[in-house]
Amino acid sequence: MIECPSCGKKHRPGTLFCTECGVYLSTGGALRTSPLATDELPKSRGATMERTSPEERSKGARSLRVHILESGRQVQLSATSELLVGRLDAAHGIFPDLDLTGDGGLEKGVSRRHAKIIQRGGEFFVEDVGSANGTFLNDQRLTPYLPYPLNKSDQLQIGRIKLQIAWDDQ
Repeated sequence: MIECPSCGKKHRPGTLFCTECGVYLSTGGALRTSPLATDELPKSRGATMERTSPEERSKGARSLRVHILESGRQVQLSATSELLVGRLDAAHGIFPDLDLTGDGGLEKGVSRRHAKIIQRGGEFFVEDVGSANGTFLNDQRLTPYLPYPLNKSDQLQIGRIKLQIAWDDQ
């Protein structure tokens, strides 16, 4: 168990933030605050996220096909520059583009605002947006708020729900 250094509440290993007071829980290293350098990325992860205007982002945007592996459900998502993945919460105005509530999202640790998939310059990126139970890319936990390049062959895990993501080449 991990003990919160601020309030003392105990959490399961791998938990990033205290549910009582919101403090970052150190789990073997400092929270990284800068993007990975190209030479620190695994092979095929050397793409960088370029800064583009909203008009440029919408040009040539490709739609995504998401396959939820456990349930077999497939979802076609519209071609936009940014897609939110999480659980629906109408009472708080949270309407994710990919809602995993029906796939057991609550029970499997999916946050309401869990991750986002970003499309920039013909490339896709995934970013954990401070979820409680983490986002994993090919079984590697992502550092929150840092975009990671996404490839067609990659497997994405949101909480404990595994996804396969595909898109059409331009």
